[in-house]
Amino acid sequence: MVKQLILLIGPTIMIILGLVLIKNIAITFLLFYGWLLVVPILVSYRRKSRTRLLFPQPKYSMTVGIISGIICLIAIYSFAYLLQSIAIDQEGLEVALVQWDFTGAKVIFLVLFLIFINPILEEFYWRRFMYDRLLHRLGSKLTIIITAFFYALYHFVVVMPIFHIPVFATLMVFLAGIMWGIFRSRFHTIVPSIVSHSIADLGIMLVYLFIII
Repeated sequence: MVKQLILLIGPTIMIILGLVLIKNIAITFLLFYGWLLVVPILVSYRRKSRTRLLFPQPKYSMTVGIISGIICLIAIYSFAYLLQSIAIDQEGLEVALVQWDFTGAKVIFLVLFLIFINPILEEFYWRRFMYDRLLHRLGSKLTIIITAFFYALYHFVVVMPIFHIPVFATLMVFLAGIMWGIFRSRFHTIVPSIVSHSIADLGIMLVYLFIII
């Protein structure tokens, strides 16, 4: 149980180390994505098992991923556009971006990484690696809730200096995690979750590019 808790809380600790203590986005990326990538490989190697990417079973699973992602994108952009003065702490955001060194030419690389690579690594870790570790002990419903909770937890750390009501933004992330967990359970694959997640992240990046800056 202690090992499972470490695996669940580890990504949040990496975010705290990188953003809160060191205050550097590049180091945060190395710590956080290093954890998401290396830990499953090490654990799978030690258990002499191979963790493979699951491909869609029903043909319509990709359609579900695309449609849900588009809905998330529209909801994210509409929410930010209509409620930006109420929801987004513009001053806090500007300070945070400077502190995190999320500026300059590197922003293009970071944006592309967050859209195309981040969804693969996060979905692989939470809806494949951790989902499989918890499923037989806790059952599908509780596994979906727990993985969504710890997935949302480190997002709370990220949004605290950005949103006036960070709990609300974190709740939306939690609900997205629930949805992607249901996709994993229903379709026995993480591919639709990755697709949906990627399109949703595109919505966040559009908010950054066209509303925030």
